[in-house]
Amino acid sequence: MSEPLVSIIVRTKDRPRLLMKALWSIFAQTYRPLEVILVNDGGCDLDIDEIKGTLKDVSLNYVRLEKNTGRAHAGNVGIDNAKGEYVGFLDDDDELYSEHLTAIVSVLKNTDCKIAYTDSEIIFGSYNFGTMEFTETGRRVFSSKDFSANDLLIENYIPLITILFNKDIFLVEKGFDEEFEAYEDWDLLIRCGLKHPFYHIKMVTTKYVQWNRELQIAQSSEYAGILEREYDRVLQKHAVKYVPGVVRFCRDSLAGLKAAVLERDTRIEILITTNKDLQCKVSERDEYIRFLQSGRGWRLLSKYYKVRDRLLKVFH
Repeated sequence: MSEPLVSIIVRTKDRPRLLMKALWSIFAQTYRPLEVILVNDGGCDLDIDEIKGTLKDVSLNYVRLEKNTGRAHAGNVGIDNAKGEYVGFLDDDDELYSEHLTAIVSVLKNTDCKIAYTDSEIIFGSYNFGTMEFTETGRRVFSSKDFSANDLLIENYIPLITILFNKDIFLVEKGFDEEFEAYEDWDLLIRCGLKHPFYHIKMVTTKYVQWNRELQIAQSSEYAGILEREYDRVLQKHAVKYVPGVVRFCRDSLAGLKAAVLERDTRIEILITTNKDLQCKVSERDEYIRFLQSGRGWRLLSKYYKVRDRLLKVFH
């Protein structure tokens, strides 16, 4: 029995070198069959032969938009062109680890869930276009929280690249809201999460890259204002969903955070006190050593060692 087709939608604009790394990570998947829906959102021309050479047995559906239409519209174009039973997304500067799709398709096939997600590593660093080398400065797990519709109303804690959808979801939810310039993924997840529980696989299978300021718009100060505005718009769109139960959840979550902060601060105070005590003991020890060294006995002992060392040199 053949496995179901998986469609991976890749939105790209003017980042061909980064794109090739993302596409290679799709080819490197242990799962088959696969197709890539590559949506060029008004960007530079791409070398399709090179792309096909990278993807090899992975089917390519290339869609070139004449002008930049935004992430939400480009995502919807990808959804409309996807033929797979399952649909996932990959930004052109991120990567999938090889077992990502194998792990997540297995869950969707063997449970009643229509949406599943894994965990992601966030990688910090910079990329030099001249040498084509990436210098990593740090990494951590982006998030490893189980699904909660209430949590999703509070924060966008599930990276889109970690998620695989049953395509039937998009027959109901109609994809991304094209009114949003940012957080279109969060809006979609809120809408989906209120109707469908997500299955969380506690396994790091994706790589979310944070490049240096010149290379990634998500880190730019110019984009910060847009993010703030769009964040508020998501909250406004879903304002009616913040019912008393959600407010209580926020209150309890805040209380838990305050308790955790208080516990951390208490531990820090204990460590500071312990450190001061150790410093006092070290000071007392140093003072005692100085006292010993200033005494007549220490001076005689020092002279003895000097004489001994000279005699040893003579007889050796």
